[in-house]
Amino acid sequence: MTTACDEKQIELKPISNCRREVEVAMVEMLVSLQKRGWSAAELALELADASEDLVMLIATKKLRPH
Repeated sequence: MTTACDEKQIELKPISNCRREVEVAMVEMLVSLQKRGWSAAELALELADASEDLVMLIATKKLRPH
């Protein structure tokens, strides 16, 4: 579930199956990397940077198909 809130109420919205699977895979990856010595803060920053790079590649259509 995702949340959206204002001053008076919190709205819960279901998330997509794709989002759910991405989150599960991401948590598994982050747990594995933390076991290798990386801090949660380092991992969060690098994950955000890598995600932004991928979005920019897709937006400029430079991503090559498999």
